[in-house]
Order: sequence, then structure tokens, then C-alpha cells
Amino acid sequence: MAKKKKKEKKQKKSMKAASAGAKAGKKKKKGAGSKKGAKASDHKIRGLARRIVELTTANAEDLSELYADDVESIEMNMPAMVGLDAIRKKLEGWNDMVSDPSFTAANVWVDGNNVIIEWIGDVTLKATGKRAQLREIAIHEIKNGKIARERYYYDPAALQP
Repeated sequence: MAKKKKKEKKQKKSMKAASAGAKAGKKKKKGAGSKKGAKASDHKIRGLARRIVELTTANAEDLSELYADDVESIEMNMPAMVGLDAIRKKLEGWNDMVSDPSFTAANVWVDGNNVIIEWIGDVTLKATGKRAQLREIAIHEIKNGKIARERYYYDPAALQP
């Protein structure tokens, strides 16, 4: 019993740290330009990272504000999808497959023009009603304040009915 309470306390502490990291950013990396320009760029990318977390955890239906018009998105074992229409179609397919999604950003890192997020998700698979946990790493490459390329890494078996 004591081990369980200790584990729960550790998990709460970890999630609190992850939340603080998502809000404030964990690492600062100096850019190749002037310090002032690098800090402004870093600040914008951290703001975008916070927005990605906000919209994802709120289960927002329209994420287009985050993406460049010619965004490239790559899911596990799938060909690359290109463009905002492809992102909308991908999100539509996701919503057709799952219900009641709940995602938590366990860790958020900003490094140069990259935002990396470790997600812990719980979803209900519509085909079976089965609840599934999905652990995922998302890597977002940022250009001109928008996601230009993203890659998702997870175990596809977690989403099998």
C-alpha cells in the first residue's frame, strides 16, 4: 500500500513538472543570430508549443491555425500527408475511429525550431468500445511560426480494436 501511494505521489509530481515545462519551457537554446533575435524566435516557438498543448488537451476540432499551408504530416506506418486539407482529413479519420479522447503532455521540449511532445492519451475505440492508452512522441518542425512538418511515433497496436 505504501509503495502505491509513493508511486502515485511520484506520478503527480512528474505531471506537475511536465505541466510547468509546457507552460514555461524547459531548455533554452541559443540560436545562430543575435541573442535578441534568438530569444524572440525562441519565445514564439515556446508560445506555439503551449498552443499545441492547449488545443490538443481541449480536443479542439480545428487545428489549422497551427499549420503551414504546405505542412507535411507523417503517422506511423502511413505515407506522408501534405497540406491543410490532408490534416483536416486525417483529423476527421481520427474522430471517426475514436471517441472521448483525453491527452496529457507528459513532457514538452523546445530545441531550436523543433517542438517535441511526449503525449499520454486515453481514447475509446469506436469499433469495440474498448478504452486504449496511447503513448506517443510528436516532433513538430516549425517554420515562420507554423508547423511545417510533423512526425508521430507510437505503437499502432495500441489502436487495434
